[in-house]
Amino acid sequence: MAYALSWVVYVLMAVLIMFAFERYVSTWFSRQPRIFIRALLAIVLFTPGFVSAGTVYLVPACVGILFNILAKSGDGLLKASLPMLLVSSVVFGVLFFLESRRPADELQADDGVAE
Repeated sequence: MAYALSWVVYVLMAVLIMFAFERYVSTWFSRQPRIFIRALLAIVLFTPGFVSAGTVYLVPACVGILFNILAKSGDGLLKASLPMLLVSSVVFGVLFFLESRRPADELQADDGVAE
């Protein structure tokens, strides 16, 4: 019960962090850095991973990576970082594909360049 409750609390706090970023910080950046930082923040906050090689419990991948760095476990660090590397490569690949397919007139309008 405590395991499920801790995940609920973690997800609620991560959603609040994403909301705070959208409301207070994202207005400082132009479109492309804002999308990159939003995706990076979502990957770090919401990617699950394993804390060590011998357990079946899921933890946030960033917590598992930090645990294995502190425990000086090279094998565990690799296993904990693989989910985050996989998710980040897929997310940034999709973002790159979508940005490369945007029409040129939308790109100029976002950059503030007048025709």
